[in-house]
Amino acid sequence: MLASAPALAVDRDMVIDTTDGPRHALVIPAGSGPRPTVIVLHGALGSGAGTARTAGFAEAAARRNFTAVFPDGLDRQWNDGRMDGHNGPDDIGFIRALVRRLVADGVADPHRVYLAGISNGGMMSFALACKAPELFAGIGTIIANMPAGVEPCTARPMPVVMINGTADPMVPYRGGEVGLRGGRGLVWSAETTAAFFARRDSCDAQRMVALPHRDDTNGTSVTQISWQNCKVTGGVSLYRVEGGGHALPGRRALAPRLLGPSNFDIDSAEIILTAFDHDGAL
Repeated sequence: MLASAPALAVDRDMVIDTTDGPRHALVIPAGSGPRPTVIVLHGALGSGAGTARTAGFAEAAARRNFTAVFPDGLDRQWNDGRMDGHNGPDDIGFIRALVRRLVADGVADPHRVYLAGISNGGMMSFALACKAPELFAGIGTIIANMPAGVEPCTARPMPVVMINGTADPMVPYRGGEVGLRGGRGLVWSAETTAAFFARRDSCDAQRMVALPHRDDTNGTSVTQISWQNCKVTGGVSLYRVEGGGHALPGRRALAPRLLGPSNFDIDSAEIILTAFDHDGAL
């Protein structure tokens, strides 16, 4: 008698019951059995499916045999703690439940679940690193800083990758009020955020390197600031996009006149997934 062929892994809409009602996540499996998994949190006004189509994370994950998961925030945003988040949805509870379900269903390797987030989703990633640190093996953020309202933060040592533009009009590189006109809560500066995680990782050295300049169309460039000799493989890296706006490097800026230019010297998803992939040596 011939053995039956294993079922093919297919994309699916995972539904999680929460105190805020049913919550959804698009799951793109790398194959059968538990795999390294990246959960990607969209920016404000975005969606999981839209981010899967446009941000490059689905493709970068597939190239590395990672499962990619794209959850939806309620009303297309995340309750990241910048403002009075106590009256908002329990997004930390939702992501906790999502991780538990991914592990229970045999989709995710519980020791290699990573977070990546864009803008509001990046700030939510920082909030989760502070409030649910035991769930994640590392985080990567794009155009996001630590939300000031998240303290106290109990983050544990983990690899951290940040990508921030110095001319971002929405999430100020030097910290302060979020939003084109402010009023969207407060964040730390990008370098304060990175240094905080470097202290958690017990890093004792810092190095700055100007990355190869491949695109001369918009005047941006990238400096990598890395904290080294850390407790964890990978340590902390901040990719400072000189002159970069509120845009994903490697992807076309959506509204460059309003939000500033993108950069094409690096690709955000590739940078973050490469860091997570190297972490597999642990």
